[in-house]
Amino acid sequence: MAGPEEKALMDKASRVRDVMSRQVYTVSPTDTAQSVARLMKETGVGALPVEVPGVGTILGIVTDRDILISVVAQGLSTSTAVFEFMTVAAESCEEGDSILLAAQKMHDLRIRQLVVIDEKRHAAGIIALADIIRVNPELGGLVLDGMSRHEPERQQLEGMTPCPA
Repeated sequence: MAGPEEKALMDKASRVRDVMSRQVYTVSPTDTAQSVARLMKETGVGALPVEVPGVGTILGIVTDRDILISVVAQGLSTSTAVFEFMTVAAESCEEGDSILLAAQKMHDLRIRQLVVIDEKRHAAGIIALADIIRVNPELGGLVLDGMSRHEPERQQLEGMTPCPA
């Protein structure tokens, strides 16, 4: 059971905007795998939203795992463009969404981060599983537990309904 200090933190941080990282780096679909990997190393992140240059609309997301599985393991050149291996239509949430909704999405989709978008579909930040664990370890544990299963399990987190498939 959460103590008074933990309860206060959970109440205060009940929305995505309260726990997300506002420092967001983005890449272009024409950037190379190597330039993206360098940016990930420099910034210490493992996922970067892909945006339309000059417009800012989010097209997708590229992760360090995408680079490993789709570029390195396939023997492709490090100059391979992001649009050739990115995940199109990145999973996202909005700043005003509850962290419970974000956690439910992560659980259902077996992912560790969501792009936080504004009303123009521009990246406003990133919410990672680690952010949820920081404010609600029990909820984060449920998400992690769902990810560790070999077969996706449709489990409803307390107070939520499953995300549409």
